[in-house]
Amino acid sequence: MRRRFASPDFAFKNKKEYLYTYFLLTGRSRRFIIWLNFQLKNKRLRQEQGGAGRGEEKTCEGVFNMKKLIASLLAAALLAAGLAGCGGAPASSGGAAASGAASASSGAADAGIAQQIVVARNKDAALVDPTQTSNATDLMTVAWNFEGLVFPANDGTAIEGALAESWDVSEDGLTYTFHLRDGLKFYNGDAVTAEDILYSLNRAIDPEKSIFAGFLTAIAGIECPDDTTVVVTLKAPTPDFLSNFTMPCCAIVQKDSGESGDYKDLVTCGPYYIADWVKDQYMLFKKNPNYYDPSKAVTEEIKVTVVADDSTRLMEFQNGDIDLMMSTPRNNLPQLSADSNYKVEAFDTVTVNYIGFNVEAEAVSSKEVRQALAYATNVDDLIVGANQGYAQRVTTFTDNLDVLRNTGLEGYTHDVEKAKSLLADAGYADGLTLTLSITSGNTTEAQIAAILKEQWAQAGVTLEVTQYDAATLTAMKKNGEYQVGLTNLGRTGPDSALALSFIVYNPITNGMYTGWQNDECESLYLASCSELDVEKRAEMWARMQEIELDEAPLIPTYVNQDVYAMHSNVSGVQYNLFLGILPYTMQKTV
Repeated sequence: MRRRFASPDFAFKNKKEYLYTYFLLTGRSRRFIIWLNFQLKNKRLRQEQGGAGRGEEKTCEGVFNMKKLIASLLAAALLAAGLAGCGGAPASSGGAAASGAASASSGAADAGIAQQIVVARNKDAALVDPTQTSNATDLMTVAWNFEGLVFPANDGTAIEGALAESWDVSEDGLTYTFHLRDGLKFYNGDAVTAEDILYSLNRAIDPEKSIFAGFLTAIAGIECPDDTTVVVTLKAPTPDFLSNFTMPCCAIVQKDSGESGDYKDLVTCGPYYIADWVKDQYMLFKKNPNYYDPSKAVTEEIKVTVVADDSTRLMEFQNGDIDLMMSTPRNNLPQLSADSNYKVEAFDTVTVNYIGFNVEAEAVSSKEVRQALAYATNVDDLIVGANQGYAQRVTTFTDNLDVLRNTGLEGYTHDVEKAKSLLADAGYADGLTLTLSITSGNTTEAQIAAILKEQWAQAGVTLEVTQYDAATLTAMKKNGEYQVGLTNLGRTGPDSALALSFIVYNPITNGMYTGWQNDECESLYLASCSELDVEKRAEMWARMQEIELDEAPLIPTYVNQDVYAMHSNVSGVQYNLFLGILPYTMQKTV
């Protein structure tokens, strides 16, 4: 068990004194005292590993003052406790405010499995309607409590049955007949009926109700001869239909339960359901007692908390308030990996990271400028310096596992002189000043910004960095109110065409919010949607990748690994290439 109190060399005399203060203080005071002890502990470790370095004298003075401050807080806490004991303000009853990481029912404890696991991420879901979710955070949330007829295999190589245990395809490729499992129920105990299925799937293909309807236009009709059979008829043979049918928008919900937009009204049939949601604080998932496969829901409750700041999230994890930490700060991975109290697990992804440009902004409207910045970028430095090596370089806008990837493209190599030459050709021989907008509190983005600032300066580019909260920055990108940004895109299924259309087909997301549009790319994309010849379709996508690489609205950099830090008693973490972490067998021993 990890010690949860500071060394006697620091502010507290012993474990009892620390724990008393820890549980007495709440809210900001409690977090503040955790932060102080965290700083003191790191200070001691630095001293043990090599003594004072640059700026150490000032730090020592800060430590001395922090000791005084902690002592003052302790005195105030004791005074408050004395007043409460003498009939002052009533003591808090705890309740929902108690730490989820430590909670476990007596039954779960007897069985050796905690009733609840606490997972922390850096931002909350925007919404949980499967027909409206478009970002990774929302998709993960949807994957936990919704389920469709089919599901992409975790390794991305196949499509598996979900609510449907099997399906048949007609010889002409126009009719898909899905055979559902017997006895399917929603989490409220109601049976899944043909009416529910028709309601859900017709909602998914309705452009008035689903942002993904455009990816399902191949569907001509949907019928349910009975409660366990679904027949989908296509207008024409479509190469990526089954892959697109795994999208969360095709999840089955109870009829009419998705109209209000309130998560409380959505009745789902996935392995978990959302029991409580306090926006930007936490989301509580509870096991669906009626799920058809109990082995996919081991832990009774999973509490997903939101801790936007990387440093705070790390402190709460090390303090024991968090069992599993998503968006683990990359620079802390070596330290966490070396500590036997924790486990660090890395998972390959199909999420490609890019440096994106608003091509409608004058300074980066020229493709020569964008190409120059691509040559000025040393991707290897980004992989090592900002990701601790947990990433792989990409040479085109799709991932390295994609069968549609143009393997003949080598991408941009680091060439400062080439960058200078291109900038001169574009009229910036005397230099250029640009602004990079990143997410505040995101250490990886901050490190990328610092590396790019140094690299681009060698080519004569001054890079200014501005930080915004995630919601504000997303809105800015959608509105074209930026010059340079960092973005990423991951596939939603084994076939990548749907995801990559975000880049090459402007009407969907305005070229991933770059404002880029290319007529040849759009014509090739539309033609590829109905091309069944595998080689011809691959040739179309190869040409689209050539065009994008030359135009450079996005500079592909790397496919990162998702890295999760967890306490050593957490196990059973599964990862899906398209949906991220899955809760199925996740558990914590006690």
